[in-house]
Amino acid sequence: MLTAATIIYFILAFLFGPLWPLSMFAKAGLLGKLIVVAWGALLIAGLNN
Repeated sequence: MLTAATIIYFILAFLFGPLWPLSMFAKAGLLGKLIVVAWGALLIAGLNN
Protein backbone atom coordinates (compact mmCIF):
# COMPACT_ATOMS: atom_id res chain seq x y z
CA MET A 1 0.00 0.00 0.00
CA LEU A 2 2.91 2.30 0.67
CA THR A 3 4.16 1.66 -2.83
CA ALA A 4 0.77 2.55 -4.30
CA ALA A 5 0.60 5.75 -2.23
CA THR A 6 4.10 6.72 -3.38
CA ILE A 7 3.29 6.10 -7.03
CA ILE A 8 0.06 8.11 -6.78
CA TYR A 9 1.92 10.94 -5.04
CA PHE A 10 4.59 11.16 -7.74
CA ILE A 11 2.09 11.03 -10.59
CA LEU A 12 -0.03 13.80 -9.08
CA ALA A 13 3.09 15.77 -8.07
CA PHE A 14 4.17 15.70 -11.71
CA LEU A 15 0.76 17.02 -12.78
CA PHE A 16 -0.02 19.51 -9.99
CA GLY A 17 3.24 20.22 -8.15
CA PRO A 18 4.85 18.76 -5.05
CA LEU A 19 2.37 20.31 -2.60
CA TRP A 20 -0.69 18.90 -4.35
CA PRO A 21 -2.29 17.44 -1.19
CA LEU A 22 -2.42 20.84 0.48
CA SER A 23 -3.53 22.76 -2.57
CA MET A 24 -6.06 20.14 -3.62
CA PHE A 25 -7.57 19.92 -0.14
CA ALA A 26 -7.79 23.71 0.19
CA LYS A 27 -8.94 24.73 -3.29
CA ALA A 28 -10.57 21.72 -4.91
CA GLY A 29 -14.16 20.74 -4.43
CA LEU A 30 -15.55 17.66 -2.79
CA LEU A 31 -13.86 15.29 -5.25
CA GLY A 32 -10.45 16.81 -4.54
CA LYS A 33 -10.97 16.44 -0.81
CA LEU A 34 -12.01 12.81 -1.27
CA ILE A 35 -8.90 12.11 -3.35
CA VAL A 36 -6.63 13.57 -0.68
CA VAL A 37 -8.41 11.69 2.12
CA ALA A 38 -8.23 8.41 0.17
CA TRP A 39 -4.55 8.97 -0.57
CA GLY A 40 -3.89 9.78 3.10
CA ALA A 41 -5.70 6.64 4.21
CA LEU A 42 -3.67 4.58 1.74
CA LEU A 43 -0.46 6.17 3.05
CA ILE A 44 -1.35 5.53 6.69
CA ALA A 45 -2.34 1.94 5.93
CA GLY A 46 0.97 1.45 4.16
CA LEU A 47 2.92 2.86 7.09
CA ASN A 48 1.11 0.59 9.54
CA ASN A 49 2.05 -2.54 7.62
